[in-house]
Amino acid sequence: MGGMVKGACAVALAVALCFVAVPGADAGQDLSGLQSPNDQGSSPAAKEAEKKRVAKKKASSKGKKKPGKESEAKKNQVFQLGQVEVFGNETESKNTTVNRVYSNQMLLLDTDNVATAANLVPGVTLSSNGQRNEENVYIRGFGPNEVPVFLDGVPIYDPYFGYPPLAEFTTYGFSEMVISKGFTSVLYGPNTMGGAINLITIKPQKKFECNGGSGYGSGDTYHGYMNFGTNQGKWYMEAGGAYENQGDFPLSSSFTPTQVQGEGARVNSGFDNWQGHITLGLTPNDTDQYAITFMRLDEQKEIPPYTGTDPNMRTMYWRWPSWDFQDIHFNSNTAVYNESYVKTTAFYDIYDNNLNSYTNENYNIIQSPPGYSFMSFYNDYSYGGSIEGGTKLVPHNDIQAAFHFKDDVHRQWETIPVQPVTQDQDRTYSWGLQDTVGFTKRLYSIMGVSYDCLQTVQAPGFPLYSDNTWNPQIGLFYKIGATGTLHVSVEDKSRLPTLWERYSYSLKPGLPNPGLRPEKATNWEVGYKGLIGGQLAVEATAFYDNVHDFILDVPTDVAAPGGGVYFENQNVGHIEFSGIELGLNGQILSHLKGGANYTYLQYVNVDNNLLITNLPHNKVYAYLQYFMPVKGWSMVGSVEYDSQRYSDASYAPAVATAFALVNFKEIYEIYPGVQLEAGVNNLFDKNWELEEGFPLAGRTFFFQMLFKS
Repeated sequence: MGGMVKGACAVALAVALCFVAVPGADAGQDLSGLQSPNDQGSSPAAKEAEKKRVAKKKASSKGKKKPGKESEAKKNQVFQLGQVEVFGNETESKNTTVNRVYSNQMLLLDTDNVATAANLVPGVTLSSNGQRNEENVYIRGFGPNEVPVFLDGVPIYDPYFGYPPLAEFTTYGFSEMVISKGFTSVLYGPNTMGGAINLITIKPQKKFECNGGSGYGSGDTYHGYMNFGTNQGKWYMEAGGAYENQGDFPLSSSFTPTQVQGEGARVNSGFDNWQGHITLGLTPNDTDQYAITFMRLDEQKEIPPYTGTDPNMRTMYWRWPSWDFQDIHFNSNTAVYNESYVKTTAFYDIYDNNLNSYTNENYNIIQSPPGYSFMSFYNDYSYGGSIEGGTKLVPHNDIQAAFHFKDDVHRQWETIPVQPVTQDQDRTYSWGLQDTVGFTKRLYSIMGVSYDCLQTVQAPGFPLYSDNTWNPQIGLFYKIGATGTLHVSVEDKSRLPTLWERYSYSLKPGLPNPGLRPEKATNWEVGYKGLIGGQLAVEATAFYDNVHDFILDVPTDVAAPGGGVYFENQNVGHIEFSGIELGLNGQILSHLKGGANYTYLQYVNVDNNLLITNLPHNKVYAYLQYFMPVKGWSMVGSVEYDSQRYSDASYAPAVATAFALVNFKEIYEIYPGVQLEAGVNNLFDKNWELEEGFPLAGRTFFFQMLFKS
């Protein structure tokens, strides 16, 4: 099947590039995906104030050209240079398969970190690695390694594990999150086998802008943030910061106490998180833009102990005294004769963290032996860049090509027990070519192919690694009516193994496997997006993914000291994912807006009986915002249901049971731009978990104030 797909895509791309003159085609028209047609956070009071402002502006500018409707991207201050699946200075992608979550929706639904914000999208499932106190997401069954994360189009998946823990990144400094599922542009670069997540920072639109908020909640939880910026025409500046602090969160009253976890507060579950950023940009003319961004994240966090039923699971007493991230990146876009462009990026990232494994439940003794008590230090960094060019000089074609380079360096050592510094280094290259061909005014195609290459530069004591993959893809898009688009796509994608998967001994105990091959998948998709009555955005998608050489952590026949066996990462999985996604979002009635989505995911390990973990078969998410007759008041309610999922266990299948969570809050808008909010999460105080043995928060309350200039 893979050979057929590669051949078909290669032939189609060659034909498109050779026979580029298609009569009647309009490759330059806006064929982008439909987003929610309204501002998720605006109230009747705000709308009335906006009407008066617009009326006044119209009166003062009588005779001038009528302005167009403000886009969601502009309202949310989207940093255009950070977008990937667009052509030059265009604001929208012609790939309608992507989903966007804007900053106003993140605030409305209180998704204060990237993982919970991504969970709003159909096909995305929130997951937890309880042993490390990390939250991430799965997209259509593909985990964090198969779905790389980008910041303004530059990769921020860490050098060793291949992914960042998404919950560490607060959402307050981002204008939007772009989630690609299945049909992901080759312009992103390597490893997008299951999709991509692009976090886009803020670009100010006015001479002065400011927004912020502060709140307090159960578990001695506090958060505060502020962003401010200025756009002076030829240059702009934006800066902001956020702080979150949490004590031990409260468990549900229905939680059954264990030897290591009593009633009330969850043991060792607090964190302290600082995040800040600044962007300086130049816009010398209407087409060109150059910007440099610096971001820093500092976090200290605790890791609650395992409370499940697996007798072979160790009780870990872990804390992260530091989990720090720094990024500096450069983005540019330069127009060439209005029909072409050149984009560049360059970045340097630092991942610096310290993990302490304590001997006792008081977290004040570290002794070795036993071997799982230690003080471990990672000091990793990545650097690289990309260059992308595009042209419309060939009629009815948007041709784009990109080259990516990334060096990943992992350095680790321990002080208890004393271990010297070791260093591993990987180097990755990727070339991509994409063509968007307009066949008619309604029918167009996106075709692409990329070549990814991974080379190990340094791995003391192990053979150096080298491998490469080809990734062809093709998608057909057909516009139905004024607002709808039907699409069908197929692609062969791959994911290169990480340094950790190839060279780590892990703590299971584990064996390194320097000979791992890339994972490969053939992804099929058919779907529709459109508007109902100009008010409700709808989407429906069916997908099938056939994955080969899937990397699974499997037991070996090698006996481990103290009993049990060693585990090893191996290419033993032939996995089939299939399912459907349904979504609805927008204005329902004059005083009621909301959205709902449903995901059904089926998966099977064809070749063996090893479990696929962290994936519920069914997920439902819905929310409603009701604007009350009393001026300035509104209510927001949301519900999420996840069916049961398997968790990793050493002796038998462990199950995290199904759960349903209900959240509610009341909003009072004092005057446009300033509002007070009070609410409750997990209203019915359910006992729930994303991974067996790691229960999450019961009923919690919060109060906050938000403002926006």
